[in-house]
Amino acid sequence: MLNIRPVKKQDIGSLARLFAEVYRIFDIGEHWTEETATDYLNAWLDKQPDLAFLAEFDGKIVGAFFSGIKPWWDGIHLFDGEIFVDPNFQKQKIGSSLLKTVLQTAIEKYGAKTFDAFTFNRTEHPLSWYKKIGFREIKEWTMFTGDIKTVLKNI
Repeated sequence: MLNIRPVKKQDIGSLARLFAEVYRIFDIGEHWTEETATDYLNAWLDKQPDLAFLAEFDGKIVGAFFSGIKPWWDGIHLFDGEIFVDPNFQKQKIGSSLLKTVLQTAIEKYGAKTFDAFTFNRTEHPLSWYKKIGFREIKEWTMFTGDIKTVLKNI
């Protein structure tokens, strides 16, 4: 039986192992370790603990979703975040259940209107999932990343 519940600090170790394993299996170019995943998930949990939920199936942690809230010119946005599900439990509506829980919580607690997220478009999944449930790509937006030392040297 599927159970969605808030993430607790003591869940982070199990979630970090799962997170690193999911990224290893899907091989999208991010090379997470249990240590870096622990730091990352703790940062999300510390920043926005009320929007961090996990999925358990028969007592086993099989996925999670962490996200945040920010005010924007057109209202409150749920932003970025991280959703991941054990590949052995994919296509069982676990990701959808996690997303639904976070979206409902963001609406109820913050009046959120929009969810802005980034994903990779070089792989079919998860981009096709997002499109199927009503998200759209924003062709006008460009995501930037840069090495801070390089940027500082160039400004």
